Amino acid sequence: MSKIKLRLGRPDVAAVIDEKHAAEKDGWRKTRLLAIKLAARGDCTSAEVADLCGIARGHLFRWLAAVRKGGLEALLARDKPGPKEGSPRGVSPAILDELKAKLDAGEFVTGVQAQRWLEEKHGVSRPYKTVWRWLKKAGGVLLVPRPSHSKKDPAAAGVFRQELAGYLENLKIAKGSRVKLWMMDEARFGLHTEIRRLWACKGKRPVVTRQIKYEWDYLYGSLDVIGGQAHFCQIPAVNQDWDHRYLEDLARTDPDAVHVVIRDQAGFHLRNGDTRLPDRIRIIDLPPYHPELNPCEQLWDIIKDEIGNRVFETVEELREATIPALKRYWDDAAAVLRLVGRSWMLDQVNASNKPAVSH
Repeated sequence: MSKIKLRLGRPDVAAVIDEKHAAEKDGWRKTRLLAIKLAARGDCTSAEVADLCGIARGHLFRWLAAVRKGGLEALLARDKPGPKEGSPRGVSPAILDELKAKLDAGEFVTGVQAQRWLEEKHGVSRPYKTVWRWLKKAGGVLLVPRPSHSKKDPAAAGVFRQELAGYLENLKIAKGSRVKLWMMDEARFGLHTEIRRLWACKGKRPVVTRQIKYEWDYLYGSLDVIGGQAHFCQIPAVNQDWDHRYLEDLARTDPDAVHVVIRDQAGFHLRNGDTRLPDRIRIIDLPPYHPELNPCEQLWDIIKDEIGNRVFETVEELREATIPALKRYWDDAAAVLRLVGRSWMLDQVNASNKPAVSH
């Protein structure tokens, strides 16, 4: 390979190239100006300039010829305009739109699947890195999906959001009563280590000690939609007897109020009208298989982050470890309201004819 240093042969260009390169924004123009700037210094071979700029030597020689013949204007002129700034090269707008639709539908688990689809459907064969770049340009990002039950009725969520005010009115709570509205759920935690993402230094994969131990505990929780209160109980099992005890404890937080509890239809939940329900508890059932309607579902992920990647010898140790995350919601009503403040829910509560909902 030649060791001859490049010579530009254009003193006029060499005199202004540093300023031109510094003023140019990132992009193809800046790359070309950098190549000419290095050539103008006369310190590098063609191979060294090409390597520093990340270009082929053939491109470099064409750019040098253009500058020698027509100056920087010729270097920065393009016979065929490139794609619009920010648009990916090598893929048509129609294919890109179809790629975005695939991303919206969550049809690609890996970039290799997108690469295969492009080749089989459109005859576009590109390296994995190029397809990955197209996915990013199309707005794609790797996310962990929320699971959805196969029996879920998509229309049921919309109906519930629109009819919650009617469900509240159908409870026939006496006018003048003070009412508290709770979103309630429960989650299982155990001595089986929760593996969670963590911060680590680049270039080194973190290792977490994992315990496989099937001993479980249950955390019941309720969040006050209006006042921002939080109520939690750590309970050893889930059944209707424990459900009854939990609701009794919830009712004791304000013995003079009627407590309306919105929750799912788990088999161990008491239903509205059950004689075992405490006197001042009313139940509204969420539609089946719609956990996204219950903000408490988000809370359990926050708890798992708190206890993740840790080994606990006993359930008592596990319970103690959840306290810092729970305390945040005991102490900060604003944190609760940020979690449960769904606009549709507040609109429905305000639309009901129960003006005595507790604030």
